Amino acid sequence: MKKYKYILLSLVLILFIINIKLVISSTYNASLLFFNKVFVSIFPFIILCDILIYFDYHIFLKNTIGKFISKIFNIDPSTSIIFILSILTSHPANSVYIKDMLDNNEIDINTANKILCFTYFPSISFVIGTIGIGLYNSFKIGIILYLFCFLNNVLIGIFLRKDKSISINRNNISKDKNLFDTLRKSILKGINTSMIILGNLIIFTIISNLLIKYISIDKSFISIISGILELTNGIVSISSLNINIIIKLTITLFILCFSGFSIIFQSISILNVYKINIKKILTMKLVFSIFTSLLFYSLINLLNLCL
Repeated sequence: MKKYKYILLSLVLILFIINIKLVISSTYNASLLFFNKVFVSIFPFIILCDILIYFDYHIFLKNTIGKFISKIFNIDPSTSIIFILSILTSHPANSVYIKDMLDNNEIDINTANKILCFTYFPSISFVIGTIGIGLYNSFKIGIILYLFCFLNNVLIGIFLRKDKSISINRNNISKDKNLFDTLRKSILKGINTSMIILGNLIIFTIISNLLIKYISIDKSFISIISGILELTNGIVSISSLNINIIIKLTITLFILCFSGFSIIFQSISILNVYKINIKKILTMKLVFSIFTSLLFYSLINLLNLCL
């Protein structure tokens, strides 16, 4: 077995060497994407989240909108901050907030796995601005796609209502002595988390570009595979396909709902010290991504909407 492992590793090394230009360009493009789109939306909200928690903002949410969210998903109202901030910041920030609660012993691992499944929200600006307006020149398309992404998460959360959810009273948990200490720790955490996200994004971008170069199959299929591996590249590739726009958008929605292996593994990397149920996450996301996409396709055709 070890022999085959070293042979495989040698082949990977050779593949990277003979495609050094592609590897460098993929790294460069992934880094640009990260700093232009991901870092600017996630880093400040990681800091903001810690500040909000320092001032017990989650208690305010618990007593207001948290009660409504908890009834829908059968979770403790205090964990509603994860759902709300995930909408504002997009994935994989959800895993950052979940890790904070696990680190502080505010939730158990079963609750973490449950909430993780239905808080993978794409960036609002990416869906509406980049996809809707940028790729399809339509604000309406961006809005519709995002609403279905939101619906996808709600459906997963409702489906998982029966899963047990345990939260611990935060009053027994000590917090940092002052705001400046909280800010310092938050900045360091934001930098470490950002580097994990960047590393995963680079690796999956390289793999995706290598597949496109070496696998000679239908362009539509390779675009879907590319999107399943790394969301952004796949969606851009799909927009250039010469197929019906409703089919394009259906495939795009599927990829948005599934999130892509790159983002899922970013979450797993952030939560690597905890026992995350990867099989459950992948199963939930795959099944409901297919269901939501088929629902989207059926409704668009049934209502004869002009996109």
